[in-house]
Amino acid sequence: MRRRVATSAGFSLIETLVVLSIMALVSAAVLAAKPKTAAALINAEARSIAASLQLARSRARARNAEIVVGVDTQNGRFGTVDAMRQLPDGMGVFLTVAATARHGSVGAVRFYPDGRSSGGEIQLTYRGRTERVVVNWFTGDSRVE
Repeated sequence: MRRRVATSAGFSLIETLVVLSIMALVSAAVLAAKPKTAAALINAEARSIAASLQLARSRARARNAEIVVGVDTQNGRFGTVDAMRQLPDGMGVFLTVAATARHGSVGAVRFYPDGRSSGGEIQLTYRGRTERVVVNWFTGDSRVE
């Protein structure tokens, strides 16, 4: 009688999962180490600001109260009074609003309970790139242009 010897013709599931996990870790490390391009960074920041403005508008409507979002053009900060955050180093911020909404280098966009706003434009500059976030005074809508 002949005896059959079992041979392995592939990789086990565990071996495959270990290799895939190592590849995922290496890929994540490479992507994290790669610096973001100026275009991607400024676009992400503009979209983040537009989302923050939309959230402020929603809060104003939900709370039936005025919400103020401040922009400190001198120190590169943005946010509500209780949650100002620093913009990335080297990024410039400029604000165009009505004169009554400015106090030195700090300006504000106000959102009212009926959904309207004081309106304005926030312009970001970074390494020769520019993004604008426009807030419509009538609808309170904010969008990146």
